[in-house]
Formats: sequence, C-alpha cells, structure tokens
Amino acid sequence: MPTQSLRSRSEFFFVILGGVGLAANAGYINAVALLLGTSPVTHLTGTVSRLSVDLGLGDRNDAAHVAALAGAFVLGATLSGVMLGATTLRFGRRYGVVILLEALLIASAALVFPRSLDAAALLAATAAGLQNAMASSYRSLIIRTTHVTGLLTDLGFMAGQRLAGHRVGRWRFEFVGLLVTGFIAGGVAGVVAHDTLDGRALWIPAIVLALGGAGYVAWRTLRLHPGS
Repeated sequence: MPTQSLRSRSEFFFVILGGVGLAANAGYINAVALLLGTSPVTHLTGTVSRLSVDLGLGDRNDAAHVAALAGAFVLGATLSGVMLGATTLRFGRRYGVVILLEALLIASAALVFPRSLDAAALLAATAAGLQNAMASSYRSLIIRTTHVTGLLTDLGFMAGQRLAGHRVGRWRFEFVGLLVTGFIAGGVAGVVAHDTLDGRALWIPAIVLALGGAGYVAWRTLRLHPGS
C-alpha cells in the first residue's frame, strides 16, 4: 500500500472506494445506454470506429450523431479541466462539485430520454467525459473509471513485469482489479434496473452521485474550515 501521497490509510481506502464506485457508475450507465439502443457513452473507441464506418458508407446522419457523442465526451473532460485544473488525484480539490455536475447531467438524461434518446446519450457522454478526466493518475498509476481497455492493459503489463522479475506493488494489482470488477458489477446492476425501469434506471446513478458529491462537498468544507 502506498504511504507517502496520502495522509492516512483511511484516505487511501477512500481512493479505492471512490474509484470502484465511479467505475461501477460508468458500467451501469453504459449498460443502460446500450439497452436503450444507443452507442456506448462511457468510452470512444467503438464510437470513433462507427464514425469511420459511417464516413466510408456516406451515412451523414449517423456520422453527425456519433461525432456529436465524441464531442460531448470531450466537452465533459474540458469542463473537468476547468473546474479541477490538474489530473493528479489530490484530496481537497473540488471533486464534489464535479460529481454534482455529473449527477445533474445524468438526471437530465433521464428527464429527456422519453422525448429524445439522442439527447439523453449526449448528456450521458458529457457526464462520462467529466468523470473520466476527474482523476487520471495516482502515484504513477493511471486511473480509468469509464472504460476497461486501459485497465486490462495495465493488468497485463504489470503481470509481465512480475514475470520478468520486476517488483510491482500488490496494491496496484488489487486497485486495478477492483476497478474492473466494479465496472462489470455496475453493468450487471444496470441490466437488472433496466428490466424494471427502462430509461428511468438512469435516476439511480444520478441520485447516488448527488449524495456522494454532496457528502464530499460537506467533508471538504469541514476540512478547510473546521471552525465554521
């Protein structure tokens, strides 16, 4: 377990808890989006490939839609950069505000879904970009909470390092493995919720994110102004 970048073991525990929670949130939202009939909204590889196919086939309407999804994801990441200013994980930054904005975007997606699936997908993609850019590194380990390609790459690379005789902290394997597990578990929960709630299933992550963001804002306020 790392001992220098965070002040206590309890804070390291919250890094894991927050990361896994956000990964589960992304897996849930992406599963619901797919079941509703749109493209993946939490990562862009498939979206950009679909854009290539559309351009090759001359399907301008679908190309415009998937390009808008990519643009929405980038917009979310841009908003995160404006609010946080850095990607290295550090307690005290305005993560609560970012999470509250993400909750608002997901709630908006739930509201507009009955009238426009495309609009709901754009809002969800913006939320995913916002989340993915929120914290990209922790003690030289890349943190990804909205997709698993990079996480599985990290697991394979670290396993190769071990096989080659290099020392790799056990906590790195555990952290990345938990993020992958969280994403998968969130996706399963999204499928179950969609079966009962359809598009209304998006209200669940919106509420959970709102509670988490508000809790972090309260903790940060008490930490920065303990006497207030």
